[in-house]
Amino acid sequence: MWRKTKRVFPVFLILLLFACSKKSENQEAKSVPQKDAVPAKPAPQEPPLSYKKYKGAWFDIAYPFSFKAENSQKSSTSITGFDSAVFTSADGSVQFYIFSPQWSGDAKDIALKSNEIKTDSSSEIINGLTVKRWTIQAKDGSYFRSYESTSETASNINKIFGIKYSSQKELDRYRQAYLHFKNSLQQYAD
Repeated sequence: MWRKTKRVFPVFLILLLFACSKKSENQEAKSVPQKDAVPAKPAPQEPPLSYKKYKGAWFDIAYPFSFKAENSQKSSTSITGFDSAVFTSADGSVQFYIFSPQWSGDAKDIALKSNEIKTDSSSEIINGLTVKRWTIQAKDGSYFRSYESTSETASNINKIFGIKYSSQKELDRYRQAYLHFKNSLQQYAD
């Protein structure tokens, strides 16, 4: 009997080890989460922007630190300073614009150029303010300029915000910085 057991035992042992190794592989496979079951990581976000302050003739505004500020239209009511300015991103794909005169004025620096067409415009009165919005597109499609003019109906005090962008992707990319820019405006009368 011992001889039969002696011959069967190694075969039995090999089968037992083989069965145990399969069981352990199955348990490891169960413990490793499936690729589909792994929660997706949120998309990396751009770091928060820091801002600089620009001082116009009758206003202050915060613009992204990496942007370049340029004076645009000289003030019509102040010896020094400007009523408008342009702020260009480091890669040149976006520009922010502000026109904020002492009382009211005409933003001649954003007039329609010969290589552009006006593609959209609207006007409405909201809480006593006349709000006009319009978009200008380069005829070759290389950029868009969108503006929002707000003026008090009775006194005609006005301001204009604008953004020039090369694509919807760039507009979306800088949307939060542009909203911060708009909300940071401080106007001064005297």
